[in-house]
Amino acid sequence: MGRCVLAIEHDWRLRKLIRANLEALGLEVREAVSEQHGLQLLGECRPDLILLDLELPGVDAPRLIGTLHAKLDGQPVPIIVLSADPPVRQLLHTDDIAGHLQKPFAASALLDQVCRALNDESCAVPYSKGREE
Repeated sequence: MGRCVLAIEHDWRLRKLIRANLEALGLEVREAVSEQHGLQLLGECRPDLILLDLELPGVDAPRLIGTLHAKLDGQPVPIIVLSADPPVRQLLHTDDIAGHLQKPFAASALLDQVCRALNDESCAVPYSKGREE
């Protein structure tokens, strides 16, 4: 497969939605259920994009974002944050964050954010703009 997306999300239903939709775009998806698992997976693929659940149990999201970037040797990798509530304002006004999806989100919103973060104009979103999943 081509590009790799690391999805660090504790909810299996959202991981399933993410995997199904992103694999349909031809992306390889690696799923992590915790901070430790996500950091471990960084050794298996260098992600082109990270989807990060801000509500991982016991995790300080800003610290984790810094750790992810450090593990990637400072290579810029866009991060889309996922949360039930709007993320902390400081997180959204940083170059480290490429976007935010508020849970629950539609598959079309996920695909739109991912294509934008990957800066891929050829990204073929298989959903019509008005359709919500």
